[in-house]
Parts: sequence; C-alpha cells; structure tokens
Amino acid sequence: MSDDRACLPFWEGFEVSDLQVGQDEIQITLVPARDPPVRCSGCRCTGLPVHEYSHRRIRDLPMLGKKVWLHATFRRVACPDCGTRREAVSWLDRHARLTRRLADTVSAWCAKLPVAHVAELFALHWSTVRELDKRRLGAALAALPAAQPTRLIMDEFALYKGHRYATVVLDADTRRVLWIGEGRSRAAVRPFFEGLGPVGCARIKAVAMDMNTAFDLEVRRHCPRARVIYDLFHVIAKYGREVIGRVRVDAANDLRHDAARPPRGQAGALVIAA
Repeated sequence: MSDDRACLPFWEGFEVSDLQVGQDEIQITLVPARDPPVRCSGCRCTGLPVHEYSHRRIRDLPMLGKKVWLHATFRRVACPDCGTRREAVSWLDRHARLTRRLADTVSAWCAKLPVAHVAELFALHWSTVRELDKRRLGAALAALPAAQPTRLIMDEFALYKGHRYATVVLDADTRRVLWIGEGRSRAAVRPFFEGLGPVGCARIKAVAMDMNTAFDLEVRRHCPRARVIYDLFHVIAKYGREVIGRVRVDAANDLRHDAARPPRGQAGALVIAA
C-alpha cells in the first residue's frame, strides 16, 4: 500500500496502514489515528500520556468470502485515577479476540442455527460460539420481566444413558421455562421453591406433574394450597400396570391351577381300571 492511511468507520480511532489479500485470508494492519485524543477506558478522560504500546491479532467480519485478521496496535495510558489502562476502543471489548460487530453477528445467527453450524459458517471454534450464545441468552433473560407464575408444570427428562435425569419447571400460562436442575429427587427440586420464596409459593394455585412422589411431596410442603394434577398419560399407564396387569396375572394363575387339576371322576376311573 501507499503511505496514505485510510480511516474507516468500523475501526473508529484507527487507520489502516497495510492491507494484504491472500487466497483465504485478508490481513489488515491498524495503527492509532493521529487526530482523536487518547482516552482512558476506565474513566474516559483524555489528555493522558501514553505508557506503552501493545499489539493484538483480532478476527473481524469476513470480506469477499475470506477471513479477516486485524493486526492492531493499542496504546496503554497512565491514568492518575485508574492506573495503567488500555485506551478506550469502541469496536472491541476488553480482552476480546473478536471485534464487537463480529460477535454481534455470530450471536444473531445463534438464534437461528445450531452452535455447530454457526461455528462452521464463520470458521470459529465451537466453544467461542457457545460463549457468545450464552451471552446472548443471558442478555435476553435479563430483559425479561420478573416471572410471577400461578400455575406450574413439572417434568423430568433424561440427561444421559444410565438413568440420569434433570427436572424442568415451566409457567403453565406462558410456557416459559422457569428453572432447570439436575436430578429428580426432593433435594434436587427444592432450590426452585426456595428461590420462589414464601410469597411466590403462596401464589401457586395448581401444579401439573407426572406421578413422581418427590415432586408431589415437595409441592405439598412448599405450596400447601396448590392443587396437584397428575398427567393423564401416567395415570392410565399406572392403572394399566398396577391394576389391569395385576388382574391379568391373577386370572392367568387361576387358569393355570385349573388346567393342572384333573377333571372330576377321572381319577376314580383310573383307580378302578388298575
């Protein structure tokens, strides 16, 4: 490139000093711009002396189907209030290796595609995309209004093979997941009711569940006014297993005993014949 430096809006405060386009990657070198004064990332004050320079390699949004790597030079300022701090950079979070616009784009795609697909799409490590998705979900959860459920749904689901289960609690009216915990015992589900508090437990009017004794006992302990409603599928399954099945076994045993008993008069006839 020529010596003229280009200032682009998505790298505010920096200038492009070099650009190298390869077959699969684009390498861009960024240096601090001359005009804007250096600003502390802590207190945002300006007019501070530069303590030292540091260099970092950062991923940015792809261009022309190629990965973009930024080789940026950052200044560390000697702030009298915050100490030695990196200068404020609007397009990069602290300690981040991805630009803010790349992180936001990846997070937005995580709402539409599985994490593995997004990682392959942007050529990022799976764990990096997972952390960005967790951050997105955390922000979305924080923006939700506080839940005040009156009717609950409790259920269990398998985590792994070998009878390892987890419990999920939902708001029956909004279908919103309120809590997930590992295990299906009374001790496992108790933190939900403790977190709900006495006022929240008193608000519960009904709880739908399968015929899990631990769920039943814990609900009756914390929400004594709530009606317990068993899932119809499990009621019918339990009835078929413990009632109809028992009747079927007893009837089969009776028929087996009758089949082993000789008919009346047959034994006497055999004795006379002998």
